[in-house]
Amino acid sequence: MIHITKLAGRYMVRATPPEVGKAKACLMPMDAREVVEWLIRHGCHLQEAFDAMFVADPEAAAAELR
Repeated sequence: MIHITKLAGRYMVRATPPEVGKAKACLMPMDAREVVEWLIRHGCHLQEAFDAMFVADPEAAAAELR
């Protein structure tokens, strides 16, 4: 499961298996691109990471595609 919480334009992330290898939580708020990179670095597939970001904030996810 991937849980992304928006905090004043930044995001906090928690992820658990099977999306990542083992349960992880970020320590500092990140921007949308950093969230996707963080998830991938911890074993999440690109599509799952992007989909989770899109659910959390569709406008931020769309902006990353530009």
